[in-house]
Amino acid sequence: MTPTVRRLGILLVLGSALGTLVAKEKESGPAGARHLGMSGASAAIFLDARRVVVASDEDNRLRVYDAETGGSALSAWDASPGLDLGRGNPECDLEGAARVGSRLYWIGSHGRNKDGKFRPNRHRFFATEVDLTPEGPRWRAVGKASSGLVSAMLADPGLAALALAGASSQAPDSKGGLSIEALAAGPAGSLWIGFRGPLSKGRAILVPLQNPDRVLEGHTPRFGPPTLLDLGGRGLRDMAWTGSEWILVAGATGGDQKGTRIYRWGGGVQTPVALDLPGLKHLHVEAVAVPPERPVRRLLLCSDDSHKDTQGAPSFRSRWVDLPAPIGGDRKDVPPGNPGTLQSSRP
Repeated sequence: MTPTVRRLGILLVLGSALGTLVAKEKESGPAGARHLGMSGASAAIFLDARRVVVASDEDNRLRVYDAETGGSALSAWDASPGLDLGRGNPECDLEGAARVGSRLYWIGSHGRNKDGKFRPNRHRFFATEVDLTPEGPRWRAVGKASSGLVSAMLADPGLAALALAGASSQAPDSKGGLSIEALAAGPAGSLWIGFRGPLSKGRAILVPLQNPDRVLEGHTPRFGPPTLLDLGGRGLRDMAWTGSEWILVAGATGGDQKGTRIYRWGGGVQTPVALDLPGLKHLHVEAVAVPPERPVRRLLLCSDDSHKDTQGAPSFRSRWVDLPAPIGGDRKDVPPGNPGTLQSSRP
């Protein structure tokens, strides 16, 4: 082999390696991390400036990760013992999370499985509280998990126009099928419940749960008037409160092929505004987490990578994205307290 041929071979190897690195960089993004131990990331909440708890739609464990470096979970807690689950298909299909002070609320999809079969364990709304100790997060369940949100919605005449009864009998990925996938702190102690499907008049559905803590004490859920959001024919995959506005993750519903878009929404009659965020093409974003910094200058997006081949090692990707300055300034009809800091959520 001549020196020229040898040098050419070395250049080809280096070029191939560089191409692989570039491809990986394009896939994960320059500010991304990979988290091990689960692939179906579906809800995420920051515990402090660095640690984020992530739920999966594949089990009922709440895993805590380093948001900056990724890697294996720092700790995990199984919520199953406090959820009064029935036999078979024990996963709650956790899809949304919201935080007020030290209290974290969690919600299952309340949908059927992909074949349209009823899955009662997916009908769960519950809460946890967490104390940050030197030994790690210390979790405890709050009250009694509720399984009656959808049945209460179907009995509420104020929600009749949403046609949820028909939607609840269909598979979530069918056109018009019911699937709850977003939860966020709302005004005056309420929680926003967001639907991936169905849509109503082509718009995404938000229903305010006005008495979440009373529901966890065994009382009947009480809902306010629904809000319909124009997200370009998309449903809600997640949402989060920043202290001045809501960030919305919008995605395809009912078998549509619309891509994921991130919106900001100031509440009320304001129109959601799409954010121009680069690097989302290769992510399947199903969770957004807002760090406790104020003002919020960046967001952590988590990808549901359960559809990707990870060679037998479940994992998911996250990516930091910059958030432009909020619109409209502070609002008066905002959640009480600061959902971004660990403090008591009770008066």
